[in-house]
Amino acid sequence: MNFPDVEKLQFAEPYWLLLLLLIPFLLWFQSLKSNKTPSIRFSSLQNISSIRLTGKGRYLWIISLLRFLTIISLIITIARPQLDQSTEFIQSSGVDIVLAIDLSASMLALDMSDNQQGEVTRLDVVKDVIQNFIEKRKYDRIGLIAFSVNPYLVSALTMDKEHLQKNLARLRVGLTHQTGTNIGAALAEGINRLRPLESKSKILILLTDGKDEPPPPNSPLIYADGASKDGVKIYTIAIGTNSRTRTYLFDPSTRDLMRYTNGKPVVQVADYPVDKDILKKISFKTDALFFEAKDKKALSSIYDEIDRLEKTEIELKVNALFKDLFQWPLGFAVFALLLEIVLSRTLFMKIP
Repeated sequence: MNFPDVEKLQFAEPYWLLLLLLIPFLLWFQSLKSNKTPSIRFSSLQNISSIRLTGKGRYLWIISLLRFLTIISLIITIARPQLDQSTEFIQSSGVDIVLAIDLSASMLALDMSDNQQGEVTRLDVVKDVIQNFIEKRKYDRIGLIAFSVNPYLVSALTMDKEHLQKNLARLRVGLTHQTGTNIGAALAEGINRLRPLESKSKILILLTDGKDEPPPPNSPLIYADGASKDGVKIYTIAIGTNSRTRTYLFDPSTRDLMRYTNGKPVVQVADYPVDKDILKKISFKTDALFFEAKDKKALSSIYDEIDRLEKTEIELKVNALFKDLFQWPLGFAVFALLLEIVLSRTLFMKIP
């Protein structure tokens, strides 16, 4: 803490400082005890008439001083000293973002694996790239939606990036109890989260590797029209190299990977077609863009491009920011107490 910051010092619980009023009474009581003339019986004073106080006896007040400093420091500690930092200004893009992530069984496909990463699923790659995207959008509110047949709110819009990363890490196929794909339901959930907000820019990023299965009652384009009216942009990303690929198999009964008796996951070749046309139309209707990612590098580039496009710098004043300083008086109290104990048992030790 710099010296000019002293004027910003305050106490979260200042009423504890009233205990400092007791210090003068403790000093008075201490002085009464020290002024009492001690006495001891001797058969004769002849042998002790020449005894004088040693030099260290004149410094016994140091023990009392350390004790009172300990008490004062502990009182200041429980009053919780804080440094007011509420005038801090930060730069924010003023963007609210909802990420909608497909958790259908096709996200277990292995077509985005490479020599460096080994066998990784599409979902593994998506989670890794989104983690970096979240870290870059430091002052934006971000929400997470997972979907298959039904949407699932993983995290409401928040600026708590640690909370987002923890919830992103727990995403897995089977989390939503279904294995199909309903793009329209995911759009509806994301738009409903963004519609009531008054942010400068509202973004929904839809990432999927398939098409609606089973066919939904309403076309996703209906929700795209609604998003356009509500000022929500929908960026769509089709993930995967092609429709036919090696993939892990999903076991609906355990909601986990299907495995052989030796514990290894079952791998087979499957067809996973992507409806790119519908994704392009969704983005076009909301004045956004459609992207196609066939590997991790391409997916990272797409999120970098969205990060570049959706930045409108505004200045925000952050309120109620306080830095706790209680550790300083607490540390001094511990130091003074330990010093008192050491001195009273060595240099100023009393012999009964």
